[in-house]
Amino acid sequence: MDETVFQQQFSTLLDRINGLPERARARLVGLAEEVGGQEQEVTRSLSALEQSIDYMRLCVKYLVFDLEATRRENDCLRRLLAEADQSGIEPEDRGEDFESFWEDGAD
Repeated sequence: MDETVFQQQFSTLLDRINGLPERARARLVGLAEEVGGQEQEVTRSLSALEQSIDYMRLCVKYLVFDLEATRRENDCLRRLLAEADQSGIEPEDRGEDFESFWEDGAD
């Protein structure tokens, strides 16, 4: 049931309640207002839940991006280590600084 249908049915109910005798009307109006307040609370909770889910989706996208970047970096470093092993030269002996891998060359 969407919001407009609920509001229409709720209004119809309140109109019917207003046609009742005073004693019955007072009690039913209080109950109807309580239900209306609960419906608003449910709507607010649902909205907050949707926002939380959207934020969680964004966080997961960032985590997947970071994981993929880390995997690419690991693959590249493994290739560099494999090349060093194939050449038989230890990285310290080559005189290369592996920190240069992280530099962008903008120095």
